[in-house]
Amino acid sequence: MKKYKEYWLKLSIKRKLLTYFFIISFVGAVVNLYLHTNNYKIMNEFNRNLMSYYMVNELLVEIRNNQVFAEDYLKNLNTESENKFIQTKDEIYRLIGELDEEFSSMESTFSINAIKYSSESYLSQWSNAIELRKNKESKYFIDYYDGMKIYHYTEKYVQDLLYIALDEGARFYNDLAEEYEAIRTLSLILIFITFTLSLFFGGIFSNYIVAPIKKLAESSAAIAKGKLDVDLLEVKSRDEVGILTDSFNHMSKSIRALVNSLKQKALIEKKLHEEEIELIKTQQLLQEAEFLALQSQINPHFLFNTLNTISRTAMFENAHDTSKLIIALSNIFRFSLRNTGKFISLKDELDVIEQYIYIQKFRFDERLNFDIQCYMDISDIYLPALLIQPLVENAIVHGIEPKIQGGRVRIKIYKNDFATYIKVMDTGIGMTKEKIREILSEQEQKSKNRKSIGIKNVYHRFRQFFNDESQFIIQSKLGVGTIITMVIPNEFRGRENV
Repeated sequence: MKKYKEYWLKLSIKRKLLTYFFIISFVGAVVNLYLHTNNYKIMNEFNRNLMSYYMVNELLVEIRNNQVFAEDYLKNLNTESENKFIQTKDEIYRLIGELDEEFSSMESTFSINAIKYSSESYLSQWSNAIELRKNKESKYFIDYYDGMKIYHYTEKYVQDLLYIALDEGARFYNDLAEEYEAIRTLSLILIFITFTLSLFFGGIFSNYIVAPIKKLAESSAAIAKGKLDVDLLEVKSRDEVGILTDSFNHMSKSIRALVNSLKQKALIEKKLHEEEIELIKTQQLLQEAEFLALQSQINPHFLFNTLNTISRTAMFENAHDTSKLIIALSNIFRFSLRNTGKFISLKDELDVIEQYIYIQKFRFDERLNFDIQCYMDISDIYLPALLIQPLVENAIVHGIEPKIQGGRVRIKIYKNDFATYIKVMDTGIGMTKEKIREILSEQEQKSKNRKSIGIKNVYHRFRQFFNDESQFIIQSKLGVGTIITMVIPNEFRGRENV
C-alpha cells in the first residue's frame, strides 16, 4: 500500500486528472452498458411476444383465405384460385411449424397440436375434392363438406390460440413492467451513487490541488506586502504543485538572504554617498568648463569677411552706410563678450541675428533673402548665447554663397502642446548623408571642414544644455537645401540655467 501511495504522490497533475476521469468515465460506461443491455433484453422479449401474436393472427387469416380459394375453385373451376389454394396451404404448414417454436406453455402446445392435426385433415379432404372436381366427378362435394366440419374446428383452435397468446402477452407485459420498474429504480440508485462518488472524490482531488496553491497565494501576497519572514510550506506530493512549493520556499529563503545582504551593503553605501556627491559636483564643474570651451569657439572667418565688406562699402558709398555696418558689428561683438558663458532669451538671440543679417546683406545684396516666422511668445525661452547665430552663418556661408543665384534663409518658430520647434532653413547647396552622420556622431573626429566644426559645436552645446532631453534634427538634400530643427520640451520654458 505504501508503494502505491508513493507512486501516486510522484504522478503529475495531468496523469492524476486523467486517472480520475478514466475511473469516473469507466463507472459511467459500465452503468450505461448495464442499462442498455437490460433495455435491449426487454425490447427483444416484447418483440418476440408481439411476433407470436402476429403469427397466430396471420395463421387465422391464411386459413380463411384458403377456404375462400378452395370454395371458389369448386364452384367456378378457376385455375388461379387453385394456385392460391396451394400457396395458402403451404403457408399454413409453415406458420404452424414456426408457432410450435414460439410457444412453450402446456395449453398453447395442446392448441398448436390440435391446429396441426385438424388442418392436415381438412386440407387433405379439400385437396381430394379439388382433384375429383377437376376429373368432373360429382362426389367431390362430400369431401368438401367433411373438410368444412374439420375446418370450423381448426378455426376455433386458432382463435383459442390467439386468446392464449393475448393472455400470455398480458402476463408477459405485466412481468416486463415490473422488471422495467425495478431496473429503473436500480438505474436511479446507480446514477445517484456514481454522482455522489464523483462529487466526493472530485472534492477530495480538487482540495488536494487547490489547498497548496491557496497557501502559495497567501504566502506570495504576504511577501509582496513586505513580510519576508513567512513560514516554509510543506507539500507531500512530488507533482507540479510540489515542485512549485519547493521553488517558492527556495525563493523565499533567497529573498531573505538578499535583503540581509542589502542591509549590510546599505551601511557601506551610506559612507560612500558623500564621496559620490563630491564626484558629481566635480563632473558638473568639468561639464561647465567643456561648455564654455565649446561656446568660445567662434569662427573668426566672419570677422574677416565683414571687414572686407566694410572696406568695399567705404570705397563706393558715403560714410553713413559704413557707420551702420560698424555699429552692427560692434553690437554683435559687444553682445558676444557680454554674454559669454551665459544664457539669453530667444528674443535676444533673434535680435543679434538680425544685426548679423544686416551686415551680410551688404555682401550678398539681392542674392540673400532672409525672414523670421514666429508664431508664439519667445521671451520666456532661454538658450545658450549664440546658439542659433552659427547655424544662420553656416547656412549663408556654406549653403547660399556657393550658389550663383543666391538663396533664402528662414527661421521658423512654433509650438504644440508638448514642445517648441526652432527651424533654420536654407535653399543652399545641401549636405550629404555621410556629412550629417559625421556632425551628429558622438565620437570626436578630426575634420578640417569648418562647416562640420561649426554645426557640431552647436549640436554639442545644445545637447549639454538640455541634458539629451530634446531633439536636434538635420534634414538635407544636395542642390535643394538644408533644414535644422531643434525640438525643446515645454518644461524648459522659463528656465535660465540647467
